[in-house]
Amino acid sequence: MNFLKKEITTIAILIIIGVFILIHSSPFLSVRTHVFVTGHPIRAFKGTVHINKGQYNMDKSKLDKENAMIYTITGNNLYDIETGNVIINYKVTKIGFLYFVKDYGEA
Repeated sequence: MNFLKKEITTIAILIIIGVFILIHSSPFLSVRTHVFVTGHPIRAFKGTVHINKGQYNMDKSKLDKENAMIYTITGNNLYDIETGNVIINYKVTKIGFLYFVKDYGEA
């Protein structure tokens, strides 16, 4: 019985690690996951995610040092639950082969 518990625990940990790698495997999935987790589950899949070249060009030197790119989600407005401000830009940083997202200011 003890062996079965260890096996189930190992499988559960491997599944969690696999899902983590999957949702951080591309910038588009990372942005959608971030929007989903921050309280907009339906809007995470309704909007279109694309690169915001204008914002990137304005902050190019800083973003190149951080190995980051600016992405925008369009198609619907997302509002911060606490402040009520519109959220449209996201900074996606590549670390190794994974992508991580943070909210980014508007132009």
